[in-house]
Amino acid sequence: MHIPVLLNEVIEGLNLKKGARVVDCTLGDGGHSKTILEKIGSSGKLLAIDTDKENVKKAKVKLPEAILVNDNFVNLKKILEKNKFGKVDAILMDLGWSTTQFEESGRGFSFQKPNEPLNMRLGGSGITAADILNTWTEAEIGQLIRMYGEDTRWKQIAKQIFERRKKKKFEIVDDILEIVGRVNKGKIHPATKVFQALRIGVNEELKVLKEVIPQAVEMLNPKGRLAIISFHSLEDRIVKNFFQDFAIKKQLLNISKKPITAAVAELANNPKSRSAKLRIAEKL
Repeated sequence: MHIPVLLNEVIEGLNLKKGARVVDCTLGDGGHSKTILEKIGSSGKLLAIDTDKENVKKAKVKLPEAILVNDNFVNLKKILEKNKFGKVDAILMDLGWSTTQFEESGRGFSFQKPNEPLNMRLGGSGITAADILNTWTEAEIGQLIRMYGEDTRWKQIAKQIFERRKKKKFEIVDDILEIVGRVNKGKIHPATKVFQALRIGVNEELKVLKEVIPQAVEMLNPKGRLAIISFHSLEDRIVKNFFQDFAIKKQLLNISKKPITAAVAELANNPKSRSAKLRIAEKL
């Protein structure tokens, strides 16, 4: 079962009150949303968004009180306007991926599932990971792995990918595992950084994050709070820089001067929370 990370810290940081209007931009398995609904009570309103229609379908059973939207949160302002939701008191973005998405999606997110197709799309349209590996130039693939995976062996991996596809196209997870397993050695799984890069590239995750933060600030009521949980340095850097820029403009107050991380008890119960960083800001 997917365990929502930093749950207590998120709920406390959002400063939720009965009757509050809240947006969960990343519904996932609904763990954060469920607790938010408990906090805001029957007089409150929750709108939850997810690009994965399966997550929305499941949430209709688990969270019947919530307004559920199958869309990309990059369209946050339009979603709120379409649903006549108005300005809100709190917005949450959990940029992590649920265990279900990694292990049960059938879309090749996990290197533990070698026979799954190299899809990696959160939604139903756009390029796939296989498209990137089979059609991008060696230089483009190398830059993707360098920038989004921060893998120091990006040149060797890109070269191996380019040479391999001359003989056979990339189709399933095992095809890329074969490449990175030869190049990368170390404590973490050799494919970790490459999979991160492909997933970010397919779903344009960093571009989406940069576009949604200003919308979130605009749609908050005064004293409304924005909480964002990131899971790698690229995301956290974007959130940190935006919060600092808005603070300089006197639009946001940084509630968390430094990122909030999981306590010892949570790390013991949920090791996947070790890379989570939570930043919270309040609209002035």
